[in-house]
Amino acid sequence: MSTELSVTGHEGKSLAELMGVSAPTSSGPTIARLNLVQSPMMGEIEVNGKKLRTEVIGVGAFKITMGDDTYYANSVKLRVFTQRQQWQRWNSDTNEMEKSVLANSISSDLADSIGGFNLGRPSGYIEDWNALPEKTKDIIRSVKRVKVVMGSLTVDSVMNEKGETVVVEINNMPVIFDVKNRDSLKSLDSSLASLHRKNLLPIMSNLSIDSVIGDLPNGNQYAYFKSAVADMVELSDADNQTLQDFLELISYINTKIMDLHHERSGSGMSKEDTDLVSSIIDVDEAPF
Repeated sequence: MSTELSVTGHEGKSLAELMGVSAPTSSGPTIARLNLVQSPMMGEIEVNGKKLRTEVIGVGAFKITMGDDTYYANSVKLRVFTQRQQWQRWNSDTNEMEKSVLANSISSDLADSIGGFNLGRPSGYIEDWNALPEKTKDIIRSVKRVKVVMGSLTVDSVMNEKGETVVVEINNMPVIFDVKNRDSLKSLDSSLASLHRKNLLPIMSNLSIDSVIGDLPNGNQYAYFKSAVADMVELSDADNQTLQDFLELISYINTKIMDLHHERSGSGMSKEDTDLVSSIIDVDEAPF
């Protein structure tokens, strides 16, 4: 499997190099990110010699961020290598995305980057919502469950920020995709479950990912996606190394979050925390 990306500045680099985990770096991993555009991007087009301001990238386009380069696409294919759960919350006061460690499940307390657990969200099933204090309700509303998907991305047609088609080859490029929307999560889980029922691993198939536009009560639009099992992929020897590189990245991310956890909680690394970080990278993915 090729993990090379035909974009200036990335040719010839291994997955580990693209992630920034093959050697110590001050800036950390630089693996590509995939997101759904939630607000239209405006631009100018020329019609009969006049410049008109119009929408050039619509809600529902896929945004692909690769370091300093950003591209867009109307549909993508994703091959899932591994996935983790995480709590996230944007702090507008500090301009920081607060996060818990990445874990296989969010059913237990997860250490977070602000020195606590679950970003203050209570764990377990809430029997009586109305009995909760308003402050706790606000925390629950603000802290989002996120499925962090790591895999390889393939895109047939790529656009720049002006909506113009550009010649960029994105084929089996390592990527991280944070999935937050409930409908998107259901669709992704359904696609992966259909593979499981056939005794197939997620990496044995590409998933076609297409956006769906929904309407908000205020008249604005939002985007989520629907996924479907696409073409089958034959496993290669390189896939095992790709998976190991993703697991290294998970370990790297969790170590950084735990560093912040201890710094902000004023505590040292306990045995329980050490065991927690170790257990997080114990995975169920099958070897090849």
